[in-house]
Amino acid sequence: MVDLCTEVETHQFNPALSPIMFQCIINPALHGIPTNQKIVDETVEKLKKVLEVYEAHLSENTYLAG
Repeated sequence: MVDLCTEVETHQFNPALSPIMFQCIINPALHGIPTNQKIVDETVEKLKKVLEVYEAHLSENTYLAG
């Protein structure tokens, strides 16, 4: 079960969160590039779908794994 949760995080959660982090934190702070709000908005929608799956799982389980 832990392996499955790790795979979900690697292939679903991280790809949905990474563009938000780059657009809102890394690009402005390190590169002086302004946030592209369109990318953030599109990615937030993807992240919401991933979090809905987590919420459904956690409504029936105490932990994501185990």
